[in-house]
Amino acid sequence: MEIKRQVSVLSLCLFLGVGILGCMLVQSGESQAEESGKVKWDRIEGVVVPGSAIGSLNVVAGVNSVGFSWTTTMGKASVNLQDEKVQFWVKGLVLAAQNPGGGPLVIGTPSPAVTAIKGTIVCNATDLFPFSNVVLVDTDSVPLSPQGDAQFQGKVNLPVVCDNLAFLIRVASPGPVFNQWIA
Repeated sequence: MEIKRQVSVLSLCLFLGVGILGCMLVQSGESQAEESGKVKWDRIEGVVVPGSAIGSLNVVAGVNSVGFSWTTTMGKASVNLQDEKVQFWVKGLVLAAQNPGGGPLVIGTPSPAVTAIKGTIVCNATDLFPFSNVVLVDTDSVPLSPQGDAQFQGKVNLPVVCDNLAFLIRVASPGPVFNQWIA
């Protein structure tokens, strides 16, 4: 009985020690993020569910998605809240669905209507309808290659208060899907 109790106490101490170490690592990671003022997104995903057949679109903070599914091979984004530098890159941003009407939208390629994209920092993204506290801050537009690759590095003008951030990639080329998000 004494051996089991010692093992149980040892297991409990080990469990608590690992938990405390984990908490210390999480806290130090959070303070580094706060000190640097940098927000990162380690993966950029295409819009998976563009909308219903009825026509309502997948909306993020008041911004509609396009009417077709998109996918990416990889991508990342970051925003420095202190110096307002933004960078993003995406590879393989292409359509993930075929046009059911057989028109020009071909799976695995960017839409012919999307030749340029822009990054959009969404401040106060958790605000609810009517999204009156949401602020959208766009990067300059960049070309989207025929393979679905694009990158941006530059500065933006963020509002004084920019909390609960989201990052979208939106269509920057004029046309029927202008300003809608695709990733």
